[in-house]
Amino acid sequence: MIKIIKQPGKSGNTIVSVLITKKYYNFWKKYVSKNWKIYCDRHDLGLIVIDQFIDNSQTKKKANWHKLLIGKELLKSDISKKIKNVCYLDGDILINAFGAPNIFKEHSKSKISVVNQYEDLPYDYFETQKKISFFRHNYYSKKYPLDSSIFMKPSEVFKFHGFKRLNNYFCSGLFVFNLRLFSKFLENIYFKYTKKFKTLTSGDEPVINYEFQKNTKLKWLNYKYQAIWVYEMANKYPFLYYSKFKNKKIQSECVTSSLMANHFLHFAGSWHESEMIKSTKNYVINNNKKVIKEFYKYNLIRPTASPKGLIKP
Repeated sequence: MIKIIKQPGKSGNTIVSVLITKKYYNFWKKYVSKNWKIYCDRHDLGLIVIDQFIDNSQTKKKANWHKLLIGKELLKSDISKKIKNVCYLDGDILINAFGAPNIFKEHSKSKISVVNQYEDLPYDYFETQKKISFFRHNYYSKKYPLDSSIFMKPSEVFKFHGFKRLNNYFCSGLFVFNLRLFSKFLENIYFKYTKKFKTLTSGDEPVINYEFQKNTKLKWLNYKYQAIWVYEMANKYPFLYYSKFKNKKIQSECVTSSLMANHFLHFAGSWHESEMIKSTKNYVINNNKKVIKEFYKYNLIRPTASPKGLIKP
């Protein structure tokens, strides 16, 4: 059930993912895992995968809810003695292996760290949703509506689910927590809601957003720690929606470019954009590895800005 890919280092900080069934584990191994391993090696982090349902009782919910039981599961194992803080990641998140800073250095022990999906974005939120809706409708399927719940404000999402209105929203594909301080809190959220509780997309995100924001302190991390690929594509690479750019090599170059500009890149969602994670295996490993490594070495050097005279190509 608990696969220890890499033992936690001296810091006790560990990345954990829940990849239930061979399908999801093999997907992660093929397209994502090597980047995570390099990142963990760079920052002396542990890496653990949970590959089976943690809850097998009558209360059992869909696999994505089991992220709330990570702490419960780890604390039953001897490995918990080596773990202080956990960064949960969805299995469809690429990491900028050579350039991303240590996410745990941004974390506060007494808080849960999350990445804002609504405010403090590098793009206008509603304009981005307009682009996504327009391009999906025109290039993917005429059935995709030009006006839908994609335009709901956070307060409207919470109202829809019968919750008190709140004004912010994060993507639940990434959060960081202290194992001993928050494991019971997360477990209680899981068992508080029955599997009959309906959400907009049948997922856990609205519930986790409400419970986290209402009942504990949050550390809001920079968007770069969970850049959303569909946002990136709609704003930077809209030409990828056109059929003539379905070439995997072009998709791969765009993804790599986006990854170099961010720390973590999340291919969330079930529409065609998210499939572009498959355009090449383990991006940083197989795509311009040498150039990317050299860029981040160079990026650490402070320039002197000394004149070199007129230089022409």
